[in-house]
Amino acid sequence: MSNEANHFLHFLNKINPTAANNAQKMEDLIFEDPSSAIIKARVFAEGILNEVFKQEQDNIESPYLSTLFEKISFLSKEGYIKREIQQSLDIIRMSGNKAAHDGNYNDITEAFKLHKEMYKVGVWFYEVYSLDQLSIPQYEPPKPPRNDAIEDIVRKQILEFLGSSKLNELDIYKGFKDDNMTSLQGETIVEERFSIINKDLKKDESYLLRELSRLKDNSQEAIENASQFSAFKNYLHVDRKIQLEIEEILIKNHERQESNLILLCGSVGDGKSHLLAYLKENKPELISEYTIFNDATESFSPNKNAMETLEEVLHNFSDEKINLSNDKVILAINLGVLHNFINTKHSNYSYNHLKKFIEDSDLFSQKITTYFGNDKFDLLSFSDFHSFELTETGPKSSFYSSLLEKIFNSSNDNPFYLALKEDENKNLETMIHKNYKFMQNKFVQDQIVNLIIQTVVKKKLVISARAFLNLIADILIPDDIHNLNDINEFDVLEYCLPNLLFNRKERSIILQALSELDPIHRRSVFIDQLIVELNTLNDWRNVTEVYINDEIAEKWLKPFASKSNLTNSSFNIFFESFIRITFLTNKKFAYNICDISYESYTKNLYYFNSGNNAKIKLFYEEVKTSIFKWKGSPKKEYLFLNKPIEKYRLAQKLNIRPTIEHLTPIKADVLNTFRSTIVLAYHDGNSNNKIYLEIDFPLYKLLMKVKEGYRPNKKDEEDAINFVEFIDKLMKFGEKKKEIIVCFPRDNRFYMIKRDDFGAFVFERE
Repeated sequence: MSNEANHFLHFLNKINPTAANNAQKMEDLIFEDPSSAIIKARVFAEGILNEVFKQEQDNIESPYLSTLFEKISFLSKEGYIKREIQQSLDIIRMSGNKAAHDGNYNDITEAFKLHKEMYKVGVWFYEVYSLDQLSIPQYEPPKPPRNDAIEDIVRKQILEFLGSSKLNELDIYKGFKDDNMTSLQGETIVEERFSIINKDLKKDESYLLRELSRLKDNSQEAIENASQFSAFKNYLHVDRKIQLEIEEILIKNHERQESNLILLCGSVGDGKSHLLAYLKENKPELISEYTIFNDATESFSPNKNAMETLEEVLHNFSDEKINLSNDKVILAINLGVLHNFINTKHSNYSYNHLKKFIEDSDLFSQKITTYFGNDKFDLLSFSDFHSFELTETGPKSSFYSSLLEKIFNSSNDNPFYLALKEDENKNLETMIHKNYKFMQNKFVQDQIVNLIIQTVVKKKLVISARAFLNLIADILIPDDIHNLNDINEFDVLEYCLPNLLFNRKERSIILQALSELDPIHRRSVFIDQLIVELNTLNDWRNVTEVYINDEIAEKWLKPFASKSNLTNSSFNIFFESFIRITFLTNKKFAYNICDISYESYTKNLYYFNSGNNAKIKLFYEEVKTSIFKWKGSPKKEYLFLNKPIEKYRLAQKLNIRPTIEHLTPIKADVLNTFRSTIVLAYHDGNSNNKIYLEIDFPLYKLLMKVKEGYRPNKKDEEDAINFVEFIDKLMKFGEKKKEIIVCFPRDNRFYMIKRDDFGAFVFERE
């Protein structure tokens, strides 16, 4: 066994102790358990890259990067890691993925290789980010443990290779008896002992912490692979509508003799890999006839670019071979890559049949395309399947809610709940346990889901199942974990879930978005009323009982009986905690301080997708009012052409003609597929001359403010550049060639310039 002083990357101890610790564990495991050593190498790489992002945070403005692949790609593209180090990291990543998903992958040779690649990465990191000038030792391969332990290692390897039923055939195992074995009629058998959680921790170690840590991005379970599906992922799996669509296609094509290409189109993190792995594990009879390519651009030689790789994957579906092949292929592919592929001129093959199929599907149009198929191709688009549903009463998410139910339900089939009970049997209680119990409150779960949907709508975040599960771990597990007896009342507030939810914006882009939805930032008479009560009453116990609808949260606040016990800063901590807890537990309070513009937008989103013409008409009228107030209007149906800073202003008549011909209503109370923005259309009298206005939530909020009298400033115009461009197009529909109003604002004089019946100009005062 190596020790902290002399393991091969000990020089990282000061600058990256997490990575150094994982490197030491990797080296310790090489001879005993190569597969675990390989996985530790991958965790080491994660630790190195996480520290790079931390060190470079002032220079890097990156999107949400959840996978090791994305992190390596981003840092390489931006020039933070050089080519040799990128290659080393890729080797570690790919081997780590294989070890994590293939139970038979236990190659000690591969572990030795990764050991050397880790050394390269470690030396590079030290040279770039360390201020010390230690003498870095030359690389040495790992040495086997002391001789008297080798026999045990050999025994374990032979046992793994031959299988336990062969033990009695080996002389070296005579007399060997495993605790999990019994003898029956002269044969050695293994008792099947199944347990949802492994009860192998020490008395002071938490089973709940271990299970919840599996939700994190850096856990082994976070690695998505279309070929593997662990029992843990199987437990957390939630059926989705798109999964049922895929199953229907596979059932339809089962035992079909002709070739078939199924395209699963979407974007990064939308669940393609997870669904394929689920089907392979649980519905193998449906998928066995198909060859699966999940992100084919990463599956082949690094010497080939994405288009060359795809051409290799799809060559049997080219125009030259499509009628000669019986291949069945499922290809998971991002929309942008697919668009580039069908519009690229290929050197060896042509793909006109495939291109026409995709064009006929309207995949890249404004129409909703969930499924499209013909005799050779099937296409499923993940883009119009959302993580939430639309209803007239507001959005909801059966997907996120079902995931929370899996984690927090009080069932003996739930490993998280069993872990909680196991810790309780050991009298182990931390804020993790309290936060878990707090999240068992159904309304708290509903509020978390509602907040997540708001980040999707307002910030356009794409929150995959993996990102959502990582978020749950983030809001349950504080940075410092202590027994409840070892922390004070303010620590309890700091580590409680409501504050972890809104106070950890530096941890992820999701938590940053949630911090902007913090109820303490909302202006409301109901919050003002609560402030008055907390500032004027000496005894807060009654206020707590009225507002806080959760027993766990009541106990968090119970030590704070009155304002007289708190200083200003302490009161602020208490007050912020009180508001957040009330928001998460009190249905009436949450409703009273809700974001009205968000509620209105999501209702209109439902009306446009479901085809409620009466509501659509009202929305068109609201937007028309906003358009006229944005540009300014001297009289009804007239819009100013120039800016108000000039001495006089010109206005033209504009008869706005809306249309709903572009809308395809979906008649249902609950919409699973829908357009995520509101699209308006107008024409100039000729329905073929349409212009479109796409309204997302930020633009909607701005337009409603303008409707109420707000005057947009320069920043508003920059933020709403698409709307400004739309108005420029709309103004071309006006009648300025027939008549113009000239306005002199200082003395409120108006003149009309127009053509008479003989084509001559007439100048009249209005």
